[in-house]
Amino acid sequence: MLHVSLLGPLEVRRDGAVVPVPGGKTAEVLVRLALDAGVVVSTDRLLEDLWTEATLTTNRNTLQSKIARLRRALGEPCPVITADGGYALVMDPAAVDALAVSRDAATAARLLADGDDRGAAELSASALSTLRGELLPAAYGEWVEVHRARLEAARTTLLETLFSARLRLGDPADVIGDLEVAVDAVPFHERLWELLITALYRAGRQTDALAAYQRVRRQLGEQLGLEPGPRLRELEHQVLSHDESLRATAVEASNVASSNLPSMTVELVGRERELHSLSNLVGEARLVEVVGPGGVGKTALAIQVGRRLLSSGTFAIGGIWLIRLEAATTGTGIIDALIAALRATGGEPALVDRLRANEALLILDNCEHVVEDVADLAVRLLDRCPPLRILCTSQTSLGVDGEAIFEVAPLSVADAVELFARRATTHGRHRLGEGADDVAELCRSLDGLPLAIELAAARTRTLSVAEITRRLDDRFNLLQDPTSRRPERRRALKSTIGWSYDLLFPDDQKGLWALATFAGSASLPAVEHVLEVLDVPRSAAIDVLSRLASRSLLIAEDDPESGAVRYRLLDSVRAFALDTMAEAGAHDVAMGAHAAWFAAAAASSTEGVRSPAQAEHLALARTERANIDAALTWCARNDPPLGLAIALGFGWAWIVLGDSRGAQRLHAALEAAAGLEAAAGEVSHRDQATGLLLAAWIEASTGDLDAALSHVRTADALATSSPDVALRARCSHFLAYVVSHQGHWQHALDLTDQSAALYAGLEGRWEQAANALLAARAANSAGDVVRAAEACAAVERSLQTVQDPWLDVRAEAVLGELARLEHRFDD
Repeated sequence: MLHVSLLGPLEVRRDGAVVPVPGGKTAEVLVRLALDAGVVVSTDRLLEDLWTEATLTTNRNTLQSKIARLRRALGEPCPVITADGGYALVMDPAAVDALAVSRDAATAARLLADGDDRGAAELSASALSTLRGELLPAAYGEWVEVHRARLEAARTTLLETLFSARLRLGDPADVIGDLEVAVDAVPFHERLWELLITALYRAGRQTDALAAYQRVRRQLGEQLGLEPGPRLRELEHQVLSHDESLRATAVEASNVASSNLPSMTVELVGRERELHSLSNLVGEARLVEVVGPGGVGKTALAIQVGRRLLSSGTFAIGGIWLIRLEAATTGTGIIDALIAALRATGGEPALVDRLRANEALLILDNCEHVVEDVADLAVRLLDRCPPLRILCTSQTSLGVDGEAIFEVAPLSVADAVELFARRATTHGRHRLGEGADDVAELCRSLDGLPLAIELAAARTRTLSVAEITRRLDDRFNLLQDPTSRRPERRRALKSTIGWSYDLLFPDDQKGLWALATFAGSASLPAVEHVLEVLDVPRSAAIDVLSRLASRSLLIAEDDPESGAVRYRLLDSVRAFALDTMAEAGAHDVAMGAHAAWFAAAAASSTEGVRSPAQAEHLALARTERANIDAALTWCARNDPPLGLAIALGFGWAWIVLGDSRGAQRLHAALEAAAGLEAAAGEVSHRDQATGLLLAAWIEASTGDLDAALSHVRTADALATSSPDVALRARCSHFLAYVVSHQGHWQHALDLTDQSAALYAGLEGRWEQAANALLAARAANSAGDVVRAAEACAAVERSLQTVQDPWLDVRAEAVLGELARLEHRFDD
């Protein structure tokens, strides 16, 4: 076993034998790692602490060489490991004397609190015997100051505990001399003065006790500009009034290392990496903020980190304190919550007195509704209490210089399934009866939010997984646990999200409404359009999205295809926003704006897909497929003509993308529009025929030739009675495409001739090129080399005036096929 002694000359022992360690920086690296034994110290932190000169590259190389020398010196198995961008000395922290002292101070204080005065006195005296001389040599550099301060705090706590125990055990006169020496050595530590004044009073020396009070009061005033704290002032009053409680009651140690962390009734699932990283971050930064959406488990993670740090002996003297801020609404309320948690009296000055003496960790839980007040207080406390560290949980960051933000994401599907299974088991459903795929699908629908998963698991008392999944359309009635004794926000998903929603500005609430209209994610221009219809200026849209993202209500993701950022909501947040939007009477307004934006995009889609900008327009149709479907669904019930315009506009994009569902969308839009005939007039023959033609092309390309033939013939019948020559030409062209799939090549050629004759004199250059291409394909397939050569020449002429990559690729194909037929194999 490895032991490291840092109090005095550096000494390393392995299984009792001394291990020689090279001096200089190698030894200093060992000391630095030992002071955080068992914890990864980042490379950057080591470089910052141990080197102040030369370049970063030189320092990094030097550090690596010192680590290598240290590993050789310590031997195998080597306790110095590389992990997470840093190094760690893997050993029991209790085997480092400088760390063991801090643990002993905490243990002695607990013994005193439990009434074991002799045990407290003996352990305190033993630990103090190791703290002789200089604590960590100054030659190491400025970085040791914080560790030296921690040891000084441990020594002070040990002195407090020792003298408190001795006062209980024996004649107070025996303690006075040692206390006089102690207050001379630590002149501004009020707790030691309290013990001295108490000892003097109990020894019958009331005048000397009052004189001691005046002495400490004068020292504090002259050198620090402070008045004695509330406990000292109360003690003076007790001495003056001969308070019986002062004579009869033993003095309890104040500032006893402690914690008010609740015991964890269930273990966290799937958070080991976060626990490790967050624990290290708290060791590196003084202000750490855990941010994430409501229900993601920020509080549980912070508490578990606190318990892990406490069990390792970190913050053993000052303690780790959980301060819940749900009920706080002002800066004064936050102070009151802190004072209540730490059992301090005397307002913020007393709080500062308490926190500046020893290294403590404050966990400020649920800060999102009082962010500005928490930020102001955190800055004040950190400035005035150098050993203090603060860990916040919030849906948004504090916005303080130097803050370290730790984002908590929802659980992965695998971890979510494990959490669901464990919680379902605790509710008596040992065998859920469903497969892992069913549970995984449920967890995906719940966004991986631990709170939602736990609430769903609670429903397994009475429902199967399949029944829970089917009821997710009414998720807010489903996802609550009426039997839970937890606060409302933690036993009902709607209350959790509602808490976040109520903190938003009105424009930001409308931002959620706008985003909720989108199925999946949304682009910035689309969101801006819907927000503008909801009376939020387009210029304010980016600020709205930024604020929502800062509160973890919005997820911003890079679109790998376009490189632009897209925005989406978690399903539960979206469901809540849809409910509140409906309650405000804005649902149809927002959904209409959503549909109108996609109708505008559809209006330029066909022309765009048939142009050099084809990739951009196809990407939009592909990326927005779910949103287009949502717009079509809304339009079918509310605005069928708009829905038909959307379907017709994107129809050719669906053909080029090979989207087999495009035919279904087109038929649905046609049927919805036809249903309005009685009230709104007949759908134009052109629109009906165009929809049928687009659907027929998709049907033919997917092998449904009977349906394709039927639909294109119906379109042709509509076109025949129309004066629209271009529509009749298109019908012949599309029918040629369908019959070519049936192998009727000559019929296809006749139809393309008919189409070409109709197109003559019209402006449709793209249509003429596409028709020529189809004729070339049919001639190639029929083996008609002469006709194929004529058609291919027509294709090449047409493509000189048309720039469509889709046509270009197919033209290359037919030209290649003609070359094969003509035995031009090099071509």
